[in-house]
Amino acid sequence: MATLKRLFYYANEKKMYLIFSLLFSAIATILSFIPYYYFWEILKEMTGNADKQHIQKFALLTFGATILYLLTYLASLLCSHIFAFRLESNMRKVGLKHLLDASFSFFDLNSSGRTRKIIDDNASNTHTIIAHILPDSINAILFPICLVVLSFRANSYVGLLVVVAIGFSLICLKSMYSDADMMKEYMGALEDINSETVEYVRGIQVIKIFDMMVESFEKLHKSIINYSLMINKQCQMFKIPYVLFQCGMMSFGALIIIIAFAQLQMSKPMGQVLSLVVFFMTFSGLLYNAFIKMMFFSKDYSVAKDAIDKLETLFTEMDSNKLDYGNVTDLETNDIEFSEVSFEYETGRPILKNFSLKLKANHKYALVGSSGSGKSTIAKLISGFYPITSGQLKIGGHDIKDYKSRVIEKNIAFVFQQAKLFKTSIFENVKLGNPDSSDEEVMKALKLAMCESILDKFEAREQTIIGAKGVHLSGGEVQRIAIARAILKDAPIIILDEASAASDPENEYAIQKAFSSLMANKTVIMIAHRLTSIRNVDEILVIEDGRLIERGSHETLIKQGGKYKQFQDLYAQANDWRL
Repeated sequence: MATLKRLFYYANEKKMYLIFSLLFSAIATILSFIPYYYFWEILKEMTGNADKQHIQKFALLTFGATILYLLTYLASLLCSHIFAFRLESNMRKVGLKHLLDASFSFFDLNSSGRTRKIIDDNASNTHTIIAHILPDSINAILFPICLVVLSFRANSYVGLLVVVAIGFSLICLKSMYSDADMMKEYMGALEDINSETVEYVRGIQVIKIFDMMVESFEKLHKSIINYSLMINKQCQMFKIPYVLFQCGMMSFGALIIIIAFAQLQMSKPMGQVLSLVVFFMTFSGLLYNAFIKMMFFSKDYSVAKDAIDKLETLFTEMDSNKLDYGNVTDLETNDIEFSEVSFEYETGRPILKNFSLKLKANHKYALVGSSGSGKSTIAKLISGFYPITSGQLKIGGHDIKDYKSRVIEKNIAFVFQQAKLFKTSIFENVKLGNPDSSDEEVMKALKLAMCESILDKFEAREQTIIGAKGVHLSGGEVQRIAIARAILKDAPIIILDEASAASDPENEYAIQKAFSSLMANKTVIMIAHRLTSIRNVDEILVIEDGRLIERGSHETLIKQGGKYKQFQDLYAQANDWRL
C-alpha cells in the first residue's frame, strides 16, 4: 500500500474520485451477485413446481439488478479514470517543474531522450493500475467473500469446496509472485533492450555501410541475451503454480458434479440438484476471472512501484548539484573573479585546483588550451552550471551564490557550438532570448546577426517554421539565429563555446560580423580552437591542466614563445596541409 500512498500524493486534490470509485466498485460487486441469485431461484422454480408470477418477479429483479450493476460499475470506472488522468497529468507537471529547476549538470549528464522517456513512459505506466486494476481488485477481493456466503446458504458441502478452492488459488498466486524483485529486474531488462535497440536503429546507416552484425554491438547483444534469460526465469517461476491453478479451477466443476451426484444419492429432488449444478458451474468461471484480476493486480502493482521509483530517482538527480542562491537581485558590474577555486566532476579527479583569475568588465577574453584542459569547465562555472567544490567565484563583486536564481541566467548569454533551435518559427526562436521584446527588436537582432540572407531563402521569411517540409538550415545558419537570440537577450556577460568551430568560410565571415554586434560593450569569454578568430581580443588566457599558464595579447604571447606560440605554429601547419 506504500506505493499507492506515494501515487495518491501526486493527485491528492482528486482523491475523493478514487474513494468513490472504490465504493462504487464494492457496490457493483455485491449487485453482481443479485442477478445470479435470482437466476438460481428461477432455475429452482422451473425444475420444480413452476409459478409464473414468481418467475416474472425474479426476472424483473434480475433485470433491475443488472442495470444497477452496470451503472455502478461504469460510475466506478469513470471516477477511477478521472483520478488516473489527473495523476498522469500531475506527475508530468511535477517532472516539468523539476526539469525547469534542475541543475545544468543534470543536462550535461542526461540525454533529452532518456529524461523524456522516464517522465512520460513511467507516468503512463501508473494509468492502468489506477484506472482499471484498482477498481477490479476490490471486485477480486469481495467476489470470493460473497461467493462463500452464498455457497453456504445454498449448500454447506459446496460452501466448503469453495473455501478450499479459494485457499488453493491464493497459494498458487502467491507462489507466482514470491520473488518481489523479479518484476523490477524484468522492467530493467526491458528498458535496457528498448534503449539499446533505439541506439542501434539510430546508427543504422553506419551499420549498413560497414556491414556490421548485431553481435558487433556488445551492449545490444547483451541486453537481448539478458532479456531472454529474464523471460525464461519468469516463465520457470510461473510454470508450476499457474498450471496447478488452472488444474484446480477446472477440477472445481468436476467436484461440483460429484457433490450433486452425492446429493441425488441422499434422495434430494432432481430439480434442486440440477439448479445447484448449473448455478455453481456458472460461478466457477466467474471465480476464475476474479483470481485472474488479482494476478494482474500483482503484476501492475509491481510495474507502478517500479515507475514511481524511477520517477523519484530522476527527480532526486535533477535536484542534485544545484547552486545555492541568495537574495541579491542586480548585477552591478560585469567583472568576474576566481579565488582559489577547486572543482571536480567526479570525486578524486580535480579539473581545477586552487585556480585564480580576474576578468575585467567589458573586456574580451579568449580561453585557449588542449582538450580537457578546463576551458569549458571555467565557462560552465561562470554560468552557474555547477557549484564549485571550494574557493570563491565572484561576479559583479558578489559571490555567485549570493544572487537570486534568475539573476545569473538573465545576465549571462551562452552560445554553444551545437546551437539548439525549436520546431517553431525563426521569429519565435529568436524571441525566446527576451519574451518581452517588441517585433521591431526581434527583427533588429536578426539583422545584426547577419540573418537577412537566411530569411530571403524562404517565402515566409521570419515566420518560417524550423523543421517544416523544405526548410533546411546549415550549421552556420543555425548558429547565426542562435546569435540573434543572444543579441536580443542583451546580457552583459557573453560566453561563446567554440561557436564557429564547424562553420564554412562564408558562414564564418557572417558569424564573425554577428559576433561584433553581440560583443559590443560586454564582458566576453570565448573558447576557441580556431586561433585566427581571437587575435583582436583584449587578452588571451592559456589554460593547461586546470591552471592559467600564460596571459596576454596575441603579439605579447607570440613574443614569449611559450605554449600559445606552439599552438599557433601547429595551427599554421594544419592549415598548410594538403592531400
